Amino acid sequence: MTSEPNGPVGSAGSAGRPVPGWDRIAAPALVHTAQAAAAEALHVPVREVRARVADDGRGALAIEVRGPLALPQLGSHRVPDEPVLARTHRARGVIAERVHTVTGRHVSRVSVVFTSSIVEVPGRVR
Repeated sequence: MTSEPNGPVGSAGSAGRPVPGWDRIAAPALVHTAQAAAAEALHVPVREVRARVADDGRGALAIEVRGPLALPQLGSHRVPDEPVLARTHRARGVIAERVHTVTGRHVSRVSVVFTSSIVEVPGRVR
């Protein structure tokens, strides 16, 4: 996000005057934000998720996420709440929304590639 010559858009100093300068979110910060959003949306550990973030050529972000598909434990007789495609479609929307909320950048595309699967381990009741 860059600023205008008179100061950043929507920011003001302590006296209410615009503050000259610009703001920028570095690529590694965008990648880590996308990874965190994807891990949350896919219900997998963040260490298992990889993300690539690129400019789509029109100023918006194109995000590619690679990570595992979380599946219920075999023999648990627990049926997934929704089909994999529906869960993935919902997760793409959540990732785009979270990245936009945190960074202020428009997300034009989110691609999700499942590279493996992991078993969802139910939490222990205390």
